[in-house]
Amino acid sequence: MNRKVLILILGILILSNCKQNDGIEYSFEDVQVNKSDYYLTLPIGIEKNQIDSYEEGFYQYFIYSDKSYVAILRGGNATLELPKNENSETHSREQSVDRIRMIYGNVKTERKAEFDKAFDLMNENGLKKK
Repeated sequence: MNRKVLILILGILILSNCKQNDGIEYSFEDVQVNKSDYYLTLPIGIEKNQIDSYEEGFYQYFIYSDKSYVAILRGGNATLELPKNENSETHSREQSVDRIRMIYGNVKTERKAEFDKAFDLMNENGLKKK
């Protein structure tokens, strides 16, 4: 009887420590926020990193080859808006992390989970500081 209980407990412990994995792994890179010590976690493959400064802050755009993008805003008296006229094949999302407003836009359905994972990681862990 004790042996069965021990086997049952070990089986439960082993199963509880196994993580269910959907088989999809994403690759991310740390990207510097302007000239600060803070870094975003974004999907790899950024082709253009553009910074537009204004009196009270800056916008920073990370553009990918498929025309998807991440835009961030740090500062006052400005807004960051989700793109309009989206079709059902492209997606966008908005969130704030560590006082930085960010959106992704023009993300195709096949890449949505990848961008969501990056945003979820930053939402859970905050921005990286190096």
